[in-house]
Amino acid sequence: MATGMVSWRNVSLVALLSVIAYNFHTPFSVANLEPSLVGKVAIVTGGSRGIGKGIAIGLGESGATVYITGRTLTSNSTNTGGPAGAPQAGTLEETCAEVVKAGGQCIPAAVDSGNDDQLRQFIDQVIQDHGKIDVLVNNAFSAVSWLPKHAGKPFWEKGADAWDAVNHVGLRSHYLASVHAAQHMTKAKSGLIINVGSLGGINYIFDVAYGIGKAAMDRMANDMAIELATDNVTMISLWPGIVATENVQDGALAPEDLKERRGLAPGPKVDSASLVQTPLAETPLFVGRAVAAFARDRTKFGFSGKVLLPALMAAGYGFVDERGLRTPPPNSLKFAASVALQSTLKDQGLLAAPVELFKPSQPSANMELYWNRLPNLIIPGFVLKLMAGAPNL
Repeated sequence: MATGMVSWRNVSLVALLSVIAYNFHTPFSVANLEPSLVGKVAIVTGGSRGIGKGIAIGLGESGATVYITGRTLTSNSTNTGGPAGAPQAGTLEETCAEVVKAGGQCIPAAVDSGNDDQLRQFIDQVIQDHGKIDVLVNNAFSAVSWLPKHAGKPFWEKGADAWDAVNHVGLRSHYLASVHAAQHMTKAKSGLIINVGSLGGINYIFDVAYGIGKAAMDRMANDMAIELATDNVTMISLWPGIVATENVQDGALAPEDLKERRGLAPGPKVDSASLVQTPLAETPLFVGRAVAAFARDRTKFGFSGKVLLPALMAAGYGFVDERGLRTPPPNSLKFAASVALQSTLKDQGLLAAPVELFKPSQPSANMELYWNRLPNLIIPGFVLKLMAGAPNL
């Protein structure tokens, strides 16, 4: 019995020391950043709206030349990709206008990421135009409307078609885009590939096909990074948190539309929809600024193969969102405490932060103090992994 107690004390001590050491170590630093991305060529798939639009604008703020792909080129294009099949706001041309306004150059390309030939021909065209690809962001995802419409059904009732509905434009298209881009990056001995992943890679979110796809994107980044290492090409997986995209603000996370079959999924159930108009939700531009800062980081190769969180990068790189606020990482004490104390924060005027996408605003002094300056305790990723659902080692 005594031996067991000593063992647990040792384990607890090691865990505590790990947390302390992690918080004293700053992996991301402004000192490591190049001045800009002027002269760099970036591709963002799925750039008409949402996270892809935010990433394109973030890269534009740093002066990059940004190619964006999608199926909605102009306002005359029709789509039913929103929640419950509703039309989606946003076009490639509108995103490009914002990228140029931010200080970059932008080329819109009507490309269906689910079409192998279109994807290959597009990347060939970028090479023909510029002779290189410096950054590829794999972001395209076409199941935004499919997931809510089929929520609550178990995988055996959804059938085999669910796999392609969720992962054809996503996991599969990311793999193909990476193949084509890597053929040129490895010759240049330089480049960065980013998969836009999700916490769904380690914990149940939405459904089985979604979780498998997100987990595979993380594994793709890890394994491709191993083979790309000899050619100085960096690859990572990026995990945005809850992001207040156009579709999310239109109700894509509404509890009544997300009748999740959680089964034995561990951890507390969080009402994500209630957090959208608060600093606990990231904005697309916040994610974009994380991508732009990382692309400028001279030490980025040292992170190759890893999963990175925009909110964790923000503190080190020093960026905020268009509200002037810095979302805390989901693996932090501030995030957990803020979720638990929402009523108190609301009463103190520290919670409400309405999102007007891509429109700068200034937070109150108290909001800025709480969200940007108050010290935070970060839980190391390996501890988060132990608390998650898969794989159950």
